[in-house]
Amino acid sequence: MFKLPEPDDDLVILSAHRGSWEIYPENSAYALQDAWNSQIESVEVDVRFTADKEVVLSHDYRIERESTGSGLLYNQNFSQLAKADLRDRHGRVFTDSHGRKAKFLTFSAALDLLSQYVSDGGRGYVMIVDVKAAVDDQDPTDPIELMQHCLDILATKANAQLSKAVVFKLKAKDAVDVGTVLNRTTYDPGLIGGLIIVENPDDPNVKDSGYDPHEDPIYDQWNVAPFSVQFEMNQFYKGDGLQDYFDYTDQKQGFATYHESNYYPEGVANSAGKCCFEHNTDPKSTAQRGIVPDYRGDPEMAIVNRTNLITTDLPDVIGDMLRQMGRRNTTKLSR
Repeated sequence: MFKLPEPDDDLVILSAHRGSWEIYPENSAYALQDAWNSQIESVEVDVRFTADKEVVLSHDYRIERESTGSGLLYNQNFSQLAKADLRDRHGRVFTDSHGRKAKFLTFSAALDLLSQYVSDGGRGYVMIVDVKAAVDDQDPTDPIELMQHCLDILATKANAQLSKAVVFKLKAKDAVDVGTVLNRTTYDPGLIGGLIIVENPDDPNVKDSGYDPHEDPIYDQWNVAPFSVQFEMNQFYKGDGLQDYFDYTDQKQGFATYHESNYYPEGVANSAGKCCFEHNTDPKSTAQRGIVPDYRGDPEMAIVNRTNLITTDLPDVIGDMLRQMGRRNTTKLSR
């Protein structure tokens, strides 16, 4: 959907993390449409399985923070989730100007929304689909199976332009290797918008490699995949070990970096903390208090590293910063 810029181009693409969730409930139809209507190139959504294998958009594996529901998402059928109303980042139940509540969105419904922003010429906006893996021993989720379900749903739309607007994103440890993805799914780089493989500084394969990409077997094999792969390097703090990955000049397939709001918006979620703590400034909020600091990245990564995409909670703020640095020349986009 977009021609990826060269590392020295004066353009960094933006992706709205869970849609415009500073304004609307995350991963909701409202959040997605607001981002695209604001001309943000991409939105990143999270997909999970329900108990009856419906694919739904949800970052959390427990649904209390996101909604009026409760319990583990993977233990509930979609009909149960559909009864819950989504909360905004303050923990309040969201109601639009017509009195309608926001609801959990299926992946199929999200694709139908995206199709409205894709033109007949194949130009338009993009959805990055973060494929979530199992979170505990009771969670039966297989991320490769989940990715295939998403591909099956996308195939039912029979819309070639829409397919090119969807990019799948998997953690390197979940993607395993190129052969596994190609043998267990119908992923076709000629039909789908793209594939992002994620590396984190605290992943065992990264630590064991001494932060040397060519000592990292997962990175090294994906780097020579027979099709384009976008790598996402999750920067936990400026100057961490992944700096070495960014500095490798033989990397030809592009880097993305991730920026999480340093302002600690309400609803900061952290799976390592058993998922989802709230930091509420709204006195009317009924959500439980708490906070998990998150230091992943800063917009300067776009100019000091080979960054060509930033996923952020604050695309408007980061967009302004990038424009000031001369890195938001959107006339270069081949939309």
